[in-house]
Amino acid sequence: MEKKVLVVDLDGTLYTINTFHHFLKFLLFYSFRQFKFWLSSKLLVVILLRMLRLVSHSKMKYLILKSIQKEEIDYSAFIERINKYKRLIGEVSNPDFHLKILATAAPSCYASLIAKNENFDVCLGTGFPAEEYKNNYENKGEIKKNSVLKYLRSVGVCQIDTMITDHLDDLPLMKVSSNNILYCPNQFLEEELNKNAITFISRV
Repeated sequence: MEKKVLVVDLDGTLYTINTFHHFLKFLLFYSFRQFKFWLSSKLLVVILLRMLRLVSHSKMKYLILKSIQKEEIDYSAFIERINKYKRLIGEVSNPDFHLKILATAAPSCYASLIAKNENFDVCLGTGFPAEEYKNNYENKGEIKKNSVLKYLRSVGVCQIDTMITDHLDDLPLMKVSSNNILYCPNQFLEEELNKNAITFISRV
């Protein structure tokens, strides 16, 4: 029997917020509390570079994660702090799905704990840097689709039954999913999906 696969996005979907933006605030508080002012300075410089549009969002994420890679951070404390923003999605607890994947551009360092807490089978997120920065560093868009399909092939599955997201970045995944559920889609997103002949269900 073919396994029924559920893929869920994190930011704006499982959580109503952009978790990475809240994570940056958490890291700044962490660095000040631990008197790690060198880390505070690094974080503030990277954030400023992004605000001035001197680095991309992907490069900012790379630099932030590179800065904290060797830090012993209690990520569970961060998850507890943002717990109030969690959205209850019935499909996540639905036993009809045999394989549940949390697929996100957010850092795996905390997204993997969220996935574990919510009983997902696996989390596919943006990992700590293993090499120099490349444009495909962030687990987003086409990269995210490929990471999901690669994982499914590794476990002998070839089809996504349901994709749940809120963002056009997930268009590549929506194209290969049998069913799509969108949270709070704006008019532009709906128009793009209609252009691509992608059927979907809207939720608020």
